[in-house]
This record gives sequence, structure tokens and C-alpha cells, in this order.
Amino acid sequence: MKLSNPSLLFCVALFAIWAVYGGQRANTTASQQVAQVGPGYPLPVYVVNEAAMPDDFVAGSTWRFSTWTVPNTMTWVARVDKVEGSWALLNVQENEQSASGWYYIPQMPGRWTKQ
Repeated sequence: MKLSNPSLLFCVALFAIWAVYGGQRANTTASQQVAQVGPGYPLPVYVVNEAAMPDDFVAGSTWRFSTWTVPNTMTWVARVDKVEGSWALLNVQENEQSASGWYYIPQMPGRWTKQ
């Protein structure tokens, strides 16, 4: 068999092209994963719309919060120190102790009752 055989040269050229370009393309697509969407694969959620705050939720007011989260129900009283958008700096009083922290009020699972 001669090296100048056109069909042999064509096969070698095709193999070289496949090895250089086809192999790289296969490697790059193999490293990328397809997004799974469903109950077992939740997507990250970013809140971009401002949710509504309870009426009269202003600095200086006092509120009782009750939640029904598992495993038990929690209830505490908080004084509102500062409000910025849907966030509030609360001074929470529970079991004769108090602590301040920022809370995203509209998305808290529970009920706010003004005191």
C-alpha cells in the first residue's frame, strides 16, 4: 500500500480532524451538566419584588409574632427599632431575655399582631 493513495490520505485527514475538533467538543459538553428542575432539584430563589409589610409596622411599635413551624409553635414579642424596605431591626423579648436582629418580615411563616 502506498502512502500516496488518495483514500488513505482522506481517511487519515478525517481522523485527524475528528481527533482535534470532535474530541475537544465532546470533552467540553461532557463537563457541562444539564439543569434539573423539579421537587428534588429546587432552583435558587431571589426575591426581587418588595412584599407588603403589616399595617403600622413602624419604629417604636410592639408586635407579637406567632409561628406554627415544626416541631413546635413559637411566640415572642418584639419592639421595632428600625424599618428599611421589607426588613426590620427587631428587639425580641422571650423568656426574660432580649436580642436584636434584622428580619425579613413579609416572608416569615406566622402571624403578626400589634400590641
